Amino acid sequence: MTMKTRILVAVLLTLALALRAEEHVLTVSQQATTDSTRGVFATVNEALRQAERYADDSLWTVVQIEPGVYWIDDPDDEAVRQPEEGDNTPYGLKVRLNRTRLVGMSERPEDVVLACNRGQTHGAAGNFTMLHITGSDVVAENITFGNYCNVDLVYPRNPKLNRKRRADPIVQAQLIICRGDRYRARNCRFISRLNLCPFVGARHVDFEDCYFECTDDALCGTGTYSHCRFTFFSSKPFYATSPQGAVLEDCDIHSKVHGTQYLTKVSDRVTLRRCRWTSDDPDLKIAWTKNPNPRHVCLMEDCTLNGRPLVLPPTPDVPMPVGTPMLALIPQQTIAPGRWTLDAYKPSDTRAYGWSVTADRPAWCYGEGVDGAEGCYGLIQNVRGARLMYTGLDDEDYGNQTLTAELAPCKSAGQGFGSATGQYLDICVKFDTHTLTGYGLRFIRTPEYDKAVDVYLVEYVNGEISPITEPAKCVLFRRGCRVTLSAKGNTLSALIANGDSSQSLIATISHPNSFGGIHFQHTGTTGASATVVQSLDCRYD
Repeated sequence: MTMKTRILVAVLLTLALALRAEEHVLTVSQQATTDSTRGVFATVNEALRQAERYADDSLWTVVQIEPGVYWIDDPDDEAVRQPEEGDNTPYGLKVRLNRTRLVGMSERPEDVVLACNRGQTHGAAGNFTMLHITGSDVVAENITFGNYCNVDLVYPRNPKLNRKRRADPIVQAQLIICRGDRYRARNCRFISRLNLCPFVGARHVDFEDCYFECTDDALCGTGTYSHCRFTFFSSKPFYATSPQGAVLEDCDIHSKVHGTQYLTKVSDRVTLRRCRWTSDDPDLKIAWTKNPNPRHVCLMEDCTLNGRPLVLPPTPDVPMPVGTPMLALIPQQTIAPGRWTLDAYKPSDTRAYGWSVTADRPAWCYGEGVDGAEGCYGLIQNVRGARLMYTGLDDEDYGNQTLTAELAPCKSAGQGFGSATGQYLDICVKFDTHTLTGYGLRFIRTPEYDKAVDVYLVEYVNGEISPITEPAKCVLFRRGCRVTLSAKGNTLSALIANGDSSQSLIATISHPNSFGGIHFQHTGTTGASATVVQSLDCRYD
């Protein structure tokens, strides 16, 4: 080594030491033994806890992560993750960070994976989220953030670390929720399906050269996306965006949707410049949102779809109808012979779920459904626990009873409800509204399906509810669903039909009664998870 070379090396070492003195450097390696005094950690969780200690420091903290799969939450722990007190969401790790860089030590983000594999009703009670970060000035580089609840983990660098997804049904399985400002991701991958949540909640997020896989309600509405790639597995990747709007610039977007691909679920601002769309559907249509608001101007410049120019007009800047307004129905809380009751109630078998009846608005409204029930009009639940009852006459000895209902769930795929958290619809006949006793049919979302519900017959006895048939998978609970529920003698039967398809259930009425009441109980969430009751017809003989 020449003298000149020695001098150059010495200068470089001096510069390196000087740079390191201006930041905290932590190293994560699965091959290492944790030694916090040396800044070496075997897990990402330990390193982030150490970085948290520097959150109020003026120096930056760099967390260097060597290639490997790092589980933020133990995938082999069979316990169901619960939200902390005061939270609705269970997290793998909550941490406070400021001026922190997370850097994968490979130019291939596939080599450095931060992972979890839990979601709503699959290993968690709530929309499980891998990380919650409070703080500002957070940077991520060369990392894959993946929730492998509904997606297989494939790790080409070491296939022994591959892992099969936890469950097939697509449920809410999230990545990172933040509270802070100035977040940045470069050369990162964000992998999940429903509610992806890549740094959602941060006031400003810059994504550069990143990749996203997701379904609905997934992307960060405060984000600027430059030179990024997307795979959309369903039609509304943004729920909403910030007042400034999300911006996609020089991006490649592949849609697996058939029909129409929207950008946002509710009307909001989006800008696309020099973006290249490709599609599995040669006839795919691209639109901003289903019901645009004239105040939200969207922009598209120099974009293509399957190689052809794609031009979408800005959202109209003239007044236009945005749907028929809902008509709130005056609550009718009295239970009296020959009268209808419209109120809200929390049934006994939903005790384990942390919601309560709200009295700040009417339980029911009349109007048009949304999404899968668009164009369908009828009674719609306006609060969770909405209940509709008819009380029979006191001096009437009711015999056989047949109730026919036409239903239009807003969920279009057949899953009926927002999540498998005790969300169901009961339709009952031979019912005493005073004691909550009678017989009915239940549609309920379960963890087993995301495009079907379970159905079974139930008995109510003084408000306690028991199934009287085995659960059966039903794919008919979507727009066009027609239910005929009959109590004849000691037999209860239900026919569920939709188009040319039908499904039936039958059970014995073990406690015959002379009641003639009707009972509808909906314990699901409202809005896009409600069910439109289009018509009711009840006959006695």
